[in-house]
Amino acid sequence: MTTEADDQPFVHVPTPGGILKVKVADVNGQSLLVAISETLPEVPVVRFQSSCVFGEAFHAVDCDCGAQMTAAVNLICEQGGIIIYAWEEGRGAGIIDKLKAIALQQTQGISTADAFVSLGHEPDPRTFQAHIAALRQSFEGTTIKVASANPKKISALQKAGYTVERVKLEVPKTPERAAYLKHKQDYLGHIDDD
Repeated sequence: MTTEADDQPFVHVPTPGGILKVKVADVNGQSLLVAISETLPEVPVVRFQSSCVFGEAFHAVDCDCGAQMTAAVNLICEQGGIIIYAWEEGRGAGIIDKLKAIALQQTQGISTADAFVSLGHEPDPRTFQAHIAALRQSFEGTTIKVASANPKKISALQKAGYTVERVKLEVPKTPERAAYLKHKQDYLGHIDDD
């Protein structure tokens, strides 16, 4: 079945790192953005990114999402690869519950994971199946380099049949982000890139 997203042309987005070709992928009614470097190597760098308005739009200093996106764009423009971008604020909990979780963190001093659990969510319920489907629509190979410290993303790709090498994103460590990064390591098993 052809969807409107299938008929959409790529648009060219000039970034500080280079040109990305961007289009929408429709996966079971979910729209994701696919951004591809001008040339795609045999083994591309792949980044799954979920929206984070605070880190990406407001450049919140206690969040690394915007810095990760900038680093991923630069790396993919330099080495060649694909970004799959999904609108999943709060790891899929939505913007309203993300705000509630942040309020709990700030007023009660609890972790992000505990805040989401107290609101009835898993700390990270994402499965990345839509991301993987969008990747398959854009790239036929099965060997990739993954730009992520999230073992859940790596595991999802391996279970889907990909041979994965992890690459580190060069993201500045700041005092404001220290607690957030420690939380992601302690509660979500993220890899420490120090």
